[in-house]
Amino acid sequence: MTADRKLLVVLGMHRSGTSAVTGMLKDYGVELGPAREKRNAFNLRGNREIQRLRLLHERVLERAGGSWCDPPESVEVTDDDRRQRDEVLAGIEGDVIAVKDPRMLLAMELWRDLDPAPIGVIRNPVAVIDSLASRAAKGGGPARTPDAWEELWRHYNRLLLDELERRPFPLVDFDRRGDLPAQVKGALAAHGVSAGGESEFFDPALVSAKGEAWRGRAAPESAALWDRLREHAVVRA
Repeated sequence: MTADRKLLVVLGMHRSGTSAVTGMLKDYGVELGPAREKRNAFNLRGNREIQRLRLLHERVLERAGGSWCDPPESVEVTDDDRRQRDEVLAGIEGDVIAVKDPRMLLAMELWRDLDPAPIGVIRNPVAVIDSLASRAAKGGGPARTPDAWEELWRHYNRLLLDELERRPFPLVDFDRRGDLPAQVKGALAAHGVSAGGESEFFDPALVSAKGEAWRGRAAPESAALWDRLREHAVVRA
């Protein structure tokens, strides 16, 4: 990226609120390019992902013998991968742009040379497990046991914690929906970006909230990881 152009990357596990946060970024003036906005059965306001970028991540994972739900130990990135990435980014106009795809956490080697400005998003493991299981039951993904989904949640969020410990960046807690706009504005401010206007993108009615009751269903190691992540969460704008 050029010095006068900022690239935000939204990092987080599937079904963790990354689409909502990315939609809010657009309302605040961040350019998303040809991101998918069409509603579907699994995301009523669109997933805010660029299909070409998602397919690129999938190819990187497949070459390493994995997928989004069966993460490989590591990935190798080629010059052609970077060329395709750069072509996608060149198609997004604006001084402040953002891209989002949960697979990005599994393929961060594709992005490090650009020194992007990350915004992380977290959601408690039980809510993510329930959402993934519900989507799978409707034909929207592979079937897994709750324990397997929870281990996948830990895998993604350990990677997110590793990134935070490598270099701190703002983290949005999707379970704190009452101050979600303030959190997203605070995340932008942390990267030196002013939020233009207001956002009505997020509809709390689309997401169930159960407070801290999830802890009774989560493994101790999941709760401990969640608590470590929460220490990084944005408080206020």
